[in-house]
Amino acid sequence: MDGLRILTDPVLKRWVGPLRRYGPLPDRSVCQGIDAVLISHLHLDHLDAASLRLLPKSAVVIGPPLTGQTVHRVGFRTVVETRRGTKLHLGEVEVRAVHAKHTRRRWVLSPATEPLGFVLQGSQTVYYAGDTGVFQGMEDLHQEIDIALLPIETWGVRPPEGRHLSPRSAAQALTLLKPRVAIPIHWGTFYLPGSAYIGKEATYAWFQRTKARPEAFAALAAESEPGVEVRILEPGQSTTVVRPTGRRANGLRPETGGDMRGQLAARPDESEGASAS
Repeated sequence: MDGLRILTDPVLKRWVGPLRRYGPLPDRSVCQGIDAVLISHLHLDHLDAASLRLLPKSAVVIGPPLTGQTVHRVGFRTVVETRRGTKLHLGEVEVRAVHAKHTRRRWVLSPATEPLGFVLQGSQTVYYAGDTGVFQGMEDLHQEIDIALLPIETWGVRPPEGRHLSPRSAAQALTLLKPRVAIPIHWGTFYLPGSAYIGKEATYAWFQRTKARPEAFAALAAESEPGVEVRILEPGQSTTVVRPTGRRANGLRPETGGDMRGQLAARPDESEGASAS
């Protein structure tokens, strides 16, 4: 968007912890020309050190407190640890960290840190939810959202309501967010070997069952918020969302001049809760 390539929670390897990827690995071109990486929370399937090693270390990494402990070890030079409500600039794109309702620890005994979602505002406005349940104030995240990226699944079991979105609660979220386009994410990619998904035919059957989740979300969304366009992408597919003709960038005044990474490191709009290193 607006000349930038931004990755969210990149998991690009065959394995992450005990989870195995279904289907082919992402094309290596995904790793090229990345300007920034957004980390929503510290769980292994969202903050994966092996995947981060594949990315250009010139990229800025933005995440919640304690993100730097992992990210600096793999060679990234600029890490911004932020909290909800903090705004940063990547060139002409404003990045605002927002609330997410999810568990707060990477490991059972590790320190707690807040999970985040992100609202990216440039020529269009994108809401990336991270992992979250529906929460109070979701309707106030932004007045006009073009694209909402909403998780609808975990990695093979029914999502626990309250800490994740299911197809039903994601459709409920649409009534609060009212985006122009909704894309269901966080489904059909990783499974736990040995949990009734052994063998090629069994994992294919798992994928077909899992694929029913975004289809259910689309059907529920058509009932609850018929004005929202739902686009279902299988893992590895892509889409382009075109800005409506004649529409400005939701009132955002572009920043001018200077290197993007220098701006980001030096110019958080709200310094409270954000630190760059």
